Amino acid sequence: MAPYRKGDFDAALKAAEGLQSNARAYCFFRGAIQMHLGDLNQAETLLQQSIQLSEKATRVLQSRGLGASSALKKQIRLTALSRSSLGELYLDRGRYNEALRCFEQGLQDWPGRGGFHRGIAETWLRRGDDPNEALKWAKQAVDEERASKEYSQEVRDTNLGEALATLAWAVAAESRDQIEVNRLVEEAESKVGTRLVSSSAMVQYLSGRAYEALGDTSRSVQHFTEASRIDRRGRWGRAARAAAHV
Repeated sequence: MAPYRKGDFDAALKAAEGLQSNARAYCFFRGAIQMHLGDLNQAETLLQQSIQLSEKATRVLQSRGLGASSALKKQIRLTALSRSSLGELYLDRGRYNEALRCFEQGLQDWPGRGGFHRGIAETWLRRGDDPNEALKWAKQAVDEERASKEYSQEVRDTNLGEALATLAWAVAAESRDQIEVNRLVEEAESKVGTRLVSSSAMVQYLSGRAYEALGDTSRSVQHFTEASRIDRRGRWGRAARAAAHV
């Protein structure tokens, strides 16, 4: 995780080779890293394999009568996380209906996880057809991340920062309330910090989309440029460069 956190995805890919003894983890992490590097065909195959392996492990546990065990709960959540990553990949490919199904299925397996609501909100925003729907899901994601007690403080803050930036975009698209967008972006940046390159760049990219929706080209380009600077090799820097046409 150390090179991944720093945005060194080439080194992270090499480190992932050490996971080959755990096929599900290997497929998941390698797929997620390949997605950041832009190898979407390979990433899609690996993430689909990770889901299949997780579902197989779930069936094995159920066949052993472990329907209420912590091991089964953990396995189901691993499947949900793989679906979330696959949903993000579908967003990058513009396959919005498939992305939505991934996030909705993940939510069935892991109710109350804000990341799935955030993903649904982003799907609606990228489709651009119903800002009210996006706003509803984004607000729910923020509420859930604020209330979450499942993670360390660092993870909670990172998740909340991502949700707040998504909400900023939804507010911009739905009401054009610049004061509220400013407030949400400021809080998102303060929460996510610089601990995790991909999340930090993600917040900058989403903030750029928020100001783009407001028609504030100067501030949107400022955020896109910062996302590109932070994440030189990953998906958020690549998306920011495309959005800013640089």
